[in-house]
Amino acid sequence: MKVSGLGEKKAVVVNQRAAQRFGVALRLTIAGGEGITHDLSASGLYFESDRSYEVGSVMELVLEFPGSTRVHPLPCEAEVVRVSNAGESFNVAVRLMEPLFPEQI
Repeated sequence: MKVSGLGEKKAVVVNQRAAQRFGVALRLTIAGGEGITHDLSASGLYFESDRSYEVGSVMELVLEFPGSTRVHPLPCEAEVVRVSNAGESFNVAVRLMEPLFPEQI
């Protein structure tokens, strides 16, 4: 988010994201590991993992949406855009190569 000053007494918050974010914890699997989402949008997601990933690398991941009788897997291809250390784990931001909800972009 960016805060833009308007005069000396007002500030307006401008959201520069391409799509609305949803705070949701979903399990995901990645070749050689797994993670849990902090949030997701139609164009990307932010998740916690026990391993780091190289910025710019492309990964195949599977989001696991819980259903009433089974888990519904959703395979995705994503590019790593940011990685930060979070103690014993890593927070990873990725951009999805194909949006989850194309009509929302």
